[in-house]
Formats: sequence, C-alpha cells, structure tokens
Amino acid sequence: MANNKLFLFACCLAATEVGLAAERSADIRADVKPVDPTAIAVDIRDATQLALGKSPKLRQAEAERNAQTEHRRASWADIGPRVKGEYNEIHLREPVKASFGPQPIIIRPELTRTASLTVAQPITGGYALVTKARFDGKQEDLKELALKQARADVAFQATDMWLKAYEMQRQLEIAEFAVQVATSQANDAAAMERAGRLNHADSLRLQLAISESRSGLAKARAGRDTIFAALREALGLPVEAKLALKGSLPKLTPPPTLDKALAAATDKRLERKQAEAGVALAGYGKKFAYAQYVPSVNVFAKVDRTIGQLALGSQALQHTYGVNASWDLWTNGSSAFAVREAAQSQVAAEEAQQNVEKMVRLDVQQALANFSASQEALAAAELAVTQAEEVYRIQAVRFKTGAILSSELLMSQNARDAAQARLVSAQTDLVAWNLKTQKALGLEQPQL
Repeated sequence: MANNKLFLFACCLAATEVGLAAERSADIRADVKPVDPTAIAVDIRDATQLALGKSPKLRQAEAERNAQTEHRRASWADIGPRVKGEYNEIHLREPVKASFGPQPIIIRPELTRTASLTVAQPITGGYALVTKARFDGKQEDLKELALKQARADVAFQATDMWLKAYEMQRQLEIAEFAVQVATSQANDAAAMERAGRLNHADSLRLQLAISESRSGLAKARAGRDTIFAALREALGLPVEAKLALKGSLPKLTPPPTLDKALAAATDKRLERKQAEAGVALAGYGKKFAYAQYVPSVNVFAKVDRTIGQLALGSQALQHTYGVNASWDLWTNGSSAFAVREAAQSQVAAEEAQQNVEKMVRLDVQQALANFSASQEALAAAELAVTQAEEVYRIQAVRFKTGAILSSELLMSQNARDAAQARLVSAQTDLVAWNLKTQKALGLEQPQL
C-alpha cells in the first residue's frame, strides 16, 4: 500500500514536471516577444526594410548606376557639334618692319593678339561616337541590373540573418529552460537523498548536470550575442542599440515544380540578364575595333579676329571653313590585333553566358532539393520531440520511484533537449530554404 502511494506521488511530480516541459515545447513554436521595452523590436519584414534603407552596398550600387547614367549622357552629347574658343597672345622682341620709302611699314607688330571660334562636326567619326554612346547605354543597363542584384542580395541577406537570430534566440530559451529543469531535479534529488530514497552518487550526477546546463547556456548566449551583432550591422543600427526580435516564422507558399521553377529562373534571374548584357558589350567591342579602319572626317567653320594693331595686308576678322580628314594608313598591325582580341572577348562572353545558365539551373535544383529535404526533416523533428517528451515522462516517473538511476534520467532529458533544438533548427531551415528558393527563381524581394 505504501509503495502504491509512493508511485502515485511520483507520478504526480513527474506529470507536473513533464507538463511544464510540454508547455515549454509548445512555447518554442510561439511568437518571439521582446522583453526589454527600450529595445528596437523587429520582425522579419522590418529587418528587410531596415536593411534596404541603410545598406552601404545598396547606396554604392545606386551611385555607380547614377555615375554611368551621366557618362552615357556625355557620350551622346559628344556626337553633336563641338565649339572651341581660343585666344593667343604673341610677343616679339621688336616689330618686323619693311622699308618701302622714307617711312618703314610694320609687317608684324611687336604684340599680336588673336581670338578664334571654331565649330566642328564629326562625320565618319560619328559612327564611332554613336557606337560608344550605345556601348555606354548598355553599361548603364548593366549597372541597373547590378543595382537590382544588390537590392535582392541585401533583402535576402537580411531575412537570412533574422532567421539565424531567431534560431539562436530559441536555442538560448531552450538552454535557459534546461538549467531550470536541472536545478529542479537536483533539488528533488537532494530531498530524496535526505529521505534515504536516493544514494549520494545519483544526487551528485544531477548536481553535475546543472554545471553542464549552465555551460551550454553560456555558449548559447555567446552565439545569440554574436548573431545579434551581425544582424545589427546588417540593419545599419549603431553598436549601442538594443535589438530584440518580435513575431514568428512566416508561413510561406511552397515553391513550384521543377519545370515551372526552371522556366521562371530562366526568365527572371538577374545573373542571366547580366550575362546577356556582357555578350552585347563584347559585340560593341568588335565594332570599336573595326572603327579603327575608318578615316576620320570632320567639317568645320572658323572665325578669327585680330585684336589690336594689324599687320600689313591683314584683316581684323577672317572666316574660314572646310573639311578635315585623317586616316591611319599603317599601325604596325595593332588594329588587326585589336580586332582579334575583340572577337575572342566576344567568345569568352558567350561561354560565360553558358556557364551562368548552367549555374542557374543547378541553383534551382539545389534549392528545391533542400527545401524538400527540410520539409522531411521538420516532420521527423516534430515526431522526435513528441517521442522524446514521452520517453522523458516515463523515465521521470521511474526515477521518482527509484526504478532507474539518475544517469538514465539525464540521458532522456538530454535527448529531449536535443530534439527540441533540432525542431527549432528544422523550423528555421524550412523557411530559409523557401526564401533561398525564391531567390533562385529570380525574385528581387522576399515574398513574406
């Protein structure tokens, strides 16, 4: 009869403890709620917006795009006529004179000042200038794609960093709860030892478990602080800013099938568009190389004015116009070498495009495979938590009744804590691979 009462009492204690553990396990799946009211609380969407607003990488890409825009405008402006103003002031030691009778005549004065205004318009050179302007336009398109790529990288990196911080925060909570459970078990063991129902060795094992749990807690806290520092930097927050997480893991739409995913990636991936732009730029490089064989022809009109004393027979204002032509007849083969170089550069750009297409296909397949694996891992982790909690419940009851040693209880407790940690990792991995799949499909912003 006494043994039955002892068994019922142990079951009540174990049920209470396991109930707290189950409550804690359910809390692992709940929202993260910031404790410090002075902290900056961000959810995964806030993290994305903060990163996009504060990222130096994104501002750099915007500045490079804007600089290329002005460069392209300057190239188109070079196609039009050029107006050149010039001023010359020439000093002689003494004027040049000629004697034609009693009065010498000044042929060239001691000081000559002239000003000229020339308007020139490229004719055949305009082909090269137009090609250059179009080349710079393609460069602007490439910079725009680089800006979009930088924006996508920043956004997806922010979400990935938030997920890592979420996981570390959950792992820290699991470690904190493990310390609480270990302390409670050690206190119960001390009471059982005083009652003569537990030997001193078992009690010491549970005391040692407290130290091990606290060691794990310290490591978890260090990991949490490290990833929070990285998240703070990614969001552009100052070092002294307090950061906290809020919200829960988003529920995302599963990715499409492989065929649809490959079609979407082929159409949307920015890397493919950048590779296509690289091929187009290489084509303009060939046009530049062939332009060296074309003579340069310009038409011009010029107005010269002499300021001050005029020389003999000269006029103060003179108008000239004409055609200027130049042609490099021999360049020692450098033009031919430049054409060959441009041709090989175009081949290299085309091969690079093929490599990018292969990379995109492999990236999509890898993302889909890992997403499918993360789904299976999550299902297994949820089942493992349920099983580990049941095993711990049974072992806790057996320990209270003296049927097992403390080492066996600790094994079941460690298995339960490890299962809960794997569940948190599986939950965050599923969301992470869903977002990586979105990026592999070519989405420029996370669909949260």
